[in-house]
This record gives sequence, C-alpha cells and structure tokens, in this order.
Amino acid sequence: MSDVHSSLVKHLVHEALKARVGLLLGQTSFPELLAVQDRVSSTLARLAEHKKAPSYGPAVQAQALMQALELDPSYYVDSELEFVVLEGLCSAGLVLAEVVNGHEHDSRARWTAEVVPALDRVDDFVVSVFDGRWVLGAERLTLSQWMRQPAAAQRLG
Repeated sequence: MSDVHSSLVKHLVHEALKARVGLLLGQTSFPELLAVQDRVSSTLARLAEHKKAPSYGPAVQAQALMQALELDPSYYVDSELEFVVLEGLCSAGLVLAEVVNGHEHDSRARWTAEVVPALDRVDDFVVSVFDGRWVLGAERLTLSQWMRQPAAAQRLG
C-alpha cells in the first residue's frame, strides 16, 4: 500500500472518529457527525473499490471490518461496502463513547494523560483495519479484545 493511500486512510478515519468524540463532548451536532461519517464512509469504500488487489480489495476489507469491529456477518453479508464501512465507524464510535464516558465517571482520570492516549489507540486500531495492517497481523484481535490489553501491548506495527 502506498504511503499516500495510507495517509489518506488515516486522515479519513481520524476525521470520522474525531467527529464522534466531538459529538460526545457536545462540540459537534448529530447532523454534522452524520455528514462527516457519510462522506468518510463513501470515500473509504471508493478507495477500496479502486484497490483491486486480492490481498486487500473490497471483499477482504468488508470481511476484515466485520471481524475486527465486531459486526454480525449474517446481517451484513449482502451489504454494500459503503454501509459496512459506515457501520464499522459506528462500532468504533461506541468504544470511543466508553472511553469518554469512563472519564466522565472517574474524576481521577486525567484527560490529556489518560483519555487522549486511549482515544488515539482506538484510532490507530481502526486505521489498521482500514489500511490493511490488521489483515496482515498475526493476532487479529477484535476491537473489544484489543482494548482489554494493556496499552503497552497494543502495538500495530
């Protein structure tokens, strides 16, 4: 995968997840979140459609998204890739909500020192699914399994 493609995927995923965190913090409206997620999912799906390499084309990406981001394959089996991408971003958004809500319930949690790194780790994991590194990885943990690991073990290569 080219560096330009990887950078674009990273930027798009980050933009979608940042909009979700913005919603959670009251900085983004729900219509703004939907607009960002629709645009990002459409673009990510188009990028996958143009990547015809069997190692990480649309079918492989859809399967990876379902497995890594814990989407029910029986529900999404006949879905368009763009819908699977959108739902994968929503699934990641649920984990982001757990991180943010955990901070709100624990007054001892320091935002910059603890919450931001946790949000960044989620972002890195989701990017690895979209850019193909997750498929190439040995462990292939799902998002919830990966989140239960200590931060030091969450290296994505």
